[in-house]
Amino acid sequence: MTSALTVALLMTGGVAAHADSTAPVASGPGCTNTAKMPVGAVTGPISDVDQDGRADTQFYGAGNGRYVYGIRTAAGGVYTITDTLRGLQAHSGFTAYLLGSGVVSVIDDKETAEPYAFRNCRFVQPQHKTGGAYTFALGAKSTSGTGIACNDQNGGPILERATAKKRANGRYDILWSTVRVSDDGKIAYRQTGTGSTDVRWSNLKASDTRVRDARASHCIGVVKKVTARTD
Repeated sequence: MTSALTVALLMTGGVAAHADSTAPVASGPGCTNTAKMPVGAVTGPISDVDQDGRADTQFYGAGNGRYVYGIRTAAGGVYTITDTLRGLQAHSGFTAYLLGSGVVSVIDDKETAEPYAFRNCRFVQPQHKTGGAYTFALGAKSTSGTGIACNDQNGGPILERATAKKRANGRYDILWSTVRVSDDGKIAYRQTGTGSTDVRWSNLKASDTRVRDARASHCIGVVKKVTARTD
């Protein structure tokens, strides 16, 4: 990385955050502290994450070899994730209220994605049921899914593991498998059983943008990602 800092709001992959009718109603004063957002961080709008009835802000900062993703609440709190992903490309993230999972942030470096739950005014990194931090490999070479998506077709957004599956004819099917985060944010798991995996799109050309999106981390239709990079 060079010392010059470039931060940009990724303008593809969704619409601006909106008031989600599935999110909890306002029930408190919100999350507050005295922490400050990194100078020069890129910001983007997100819906209310601390249940005070006001929209909040996400941000990504980069500098001195470090990336920091976080949330700034309208109530006056700043809460951060120290990004330890090793990819040298741009690092991106989004935060959304997701059905069955609560408020979840997902950060990525185009190679790996990590989910974090926002609970009781702090971030919690979910673990696998068998132990170890829950992560997602991204890209065409991944063998257990290729990307992250948000399914907003069923009355509210749901976190999905996306898979771009290649057919013998060279075209692709896009599969979505539901991922849940526990109420306390400590466990994440891929849901099993009837309806947990479905074919979202089928027989797509390799050049279709939906194939590209299924190999990355997005919450299209719910919230735009913010992206930080050092050039």
